Amino acid sequence: MSDKEKSPIEKIDEQIESIRNIELEEEKEEKEEEKENETKKIDSIDDIEDTKEGLTINEIDIKEQKEDTKIIEKQEKDSNKEKNKIKTNNKKKKIIILVIILLIILIIILCVIMNHNKTIKTKSKTKELTKEKQEKIINGYGDALKGIIAVYYDKQNVLLEFEDAEKLIDYKYKVECKEHEIYEDGNIYLNKCQIDNKKTSYSYGKKQEKKETPIINEDDIKVYVSKENGKATLKEPSKKDDYETYGFNIEGAYQNLTLLSEKDSPFVLYYDNEYLVHMINFKTKEKVLDGLNYQAILPIQYDDKYDSSFIAIQVNDKWGIYNIKTNERVVSHKYDNISPRLYMGTSGPVTCINALEDGVIAVENHNYDYSKANYGILNYRDNKELLPLDYKTMLHSGKYLWTIDEFGDGHIFDHYGEELLKDKYDKIYWAVDGKYILVQDNTELKIISIKGKELYNYKEVELGSINYGLSYNDGALFQFDNPKKEVDDNETECLEVIYDPSSNKGKIKSSSCGGIAKPILYLYPQKTTNVKVTFSHPEYLETTYPKFIGEWNVKACKNGDLYDKDGKYYYGLYWDEKQVHKTDFKEGFYVEKHEAIDFLEEKLDMIGLNKKEKNEFIMYWLPIIEKNEKNLIYFELTEEREKVNKINITPNPDSLLRVVIHVKKVEEKVNIKEEKLTRFKRKGFTAVEWGGTNY
Repeated sequence: MSDKEKSPIEKIDEQIESIRNIELEEEKEEKEEEKENETKKIDSIDDIEDTKEGLTINEIDIKEQKEDTKIIEKQEKDSNKEKNKIKTNNKKKKIIILVIILLIILIIILCVIMNHNKTIKTKSKTKELTKEKQEKIINGYGDALKGIIAVYYDKQNVLLEFEDAEKLIDYKYKVECKEHEIYEDGNIYLNKCQIDNKKTSYSYGKKQEKKETPIINEDDIKVYVSKENGKATLKEPSKKDDYETYGFNIEGAYQNLTLLSEKDSPFVLYYDNEYLVHMINFKTKEKVLDGLNYQAILPIQYDDKYDSSFIAIQVNDKWGIYNIKTNERVVSHKYDNISPRLYMGTSGPVTCINALEDGVIAVENHNYDYSKANYGILNYRDNKELLPLDYKTMLHSGKYLWTIDEFGDGHIFDHYGEELLKDKYDKIYWAVDGKYILVQDNTELKIISIKGKELYNYKEVELGSINYGLSYNDGALFQFDNPKKEVDDNETECLEVIYDPSSNKGKIKSSSCGGIAKPILYLYPQKTTNVKVTFSHPEYLETTYPKFIGEWNVKACKNGDLYDKDGKYYYGLYWDEKQVHKTDFKEGFYVEKHEAIDFLEEKLDMIGLNKKEKNEFIMYWLPIIEKNEKNLIYFELTEEREKVNKINITPNPDSLLRVVIHVKKVEEKVNIKEEKLTRFKRKGFTAVEWGGTNY
């Protein structure tokens, strides 16, 4: 049996046996020493000389015997003293050894008892943990790990390994999990866990399937860089020897391969089938900011050129800005949206950020409630806030921004955050094209220029809340609720404030708000296409933008951007339409004011609007629905809409969605048959129209 296997009692018996053997050995040595002394005594007598001068032999013998006897007695006495001394010392040594052994034995016994008690306490402590307590411990441990990972990621932009994260937390329970995962979104999964060495059935988080990094092979796609001037091109040159050739591959379907810059950037960008942007370094064959776990990226564009140094990155639903030449983050991830399209809405999938000026973008935070969005302006290159996030509305107007602050007051800013017309008017209602500003000056309503020049004075006018402002016949039109009148069937009457620059005259006229308000048409061809749009009943159209003269002819880009023959930008085609078709509300939905947001988000998803279309729809129609405590709502969809006023689009789109929401105020709850909604499927060249009417 090895020493490790012997018990403490067996070890003590061995030590006592060893002490006994030492004592027996000492007794044996003492006996041998006594015999040796006897022999020495006899030898000393035999060595005495036979004669001494002047004495007889007998006298000499007697005298010598006496002397010898004294010597022997003295030797024996000394020997006995020495023996007694040795015995005394040996006894002391034995006592000391026994005391030490006993102390060692006592310490060993105490250690065994303490360890035993500790084990009992640990087992007892673990046994005492209820199921609720175990679940709480595992959740607390998971939260602590997740928090450390999030903090480290925010500072270093790298996900911690699980073992490294464990070392950074100090948790009062010993928790070990055999299964553990850290995912790209920062969430973690723990399973098969133990608390203080006792198994528990509780896990933490949800298991996700890990996304595999796309494999990029060589040579399927080539970029050619001129040896002479460093310019890059995707087009194969006639003299290949004058160019450096870089090859790479993109896994999966993609479209619109584009160089971020022809000269000073090695990145190629492209879109996947969902219009998500991807970028690859054609020299290293790696994706942009390889190693950073991000949801989406967007290049920044100004004056039709991409910024070759900076790019927007979305992490955990928040946007930040990175310098892709240095791989450094210059703006932290704190914005819900970067550079929202400020043209009374958006136009489909966003494939780049349109800067207001070189290095300047608009930013937005809404915390998932678009009715409470705040806007500001940022110089992203040096992370300088030019206009704080204090504005509830921000719309692009020519070279300027029209905003409304938290108190409902309007403001005009340039793209660098400098305010125009500050404190000069009692109220700024709206700005159109950066040229026509509708203001309240004391008691008078006026149209002024951006420099403050008065263009037309409408004198004193009582107005309700403003609905919108837009370009109209090269001038401007502003629609307000009429605070005084209502027409039949509870249709609110509106007032239109119109300005005509050709005659430098203005007028105010009544109009029904019950027509088809704000129909807007988005066009998404698969490549840049010249598109013509007409209607079967153009006489139904009232206000149009751009001006409709028999037809619209625009150049439509893949992301929905539209341009007229003069190169003027539009995010969609807009019109108002006379109400020639009403619904009887035999089916639809009963919706109360507090349910409006959730209702619109759910139903518009079911119908098939994309995120941007849905956002703009809600921003326009939510305030109208929330004016009423109780509503009936019906959705007029493509087939029904086409029978009223067919839209003709050339070339013919592969898929068309038309949506008109009908909203009616009611005084009490109405039981209504629920309308069945069919989901729209997008394919190929897609056209989407939405509008609505208010009863």
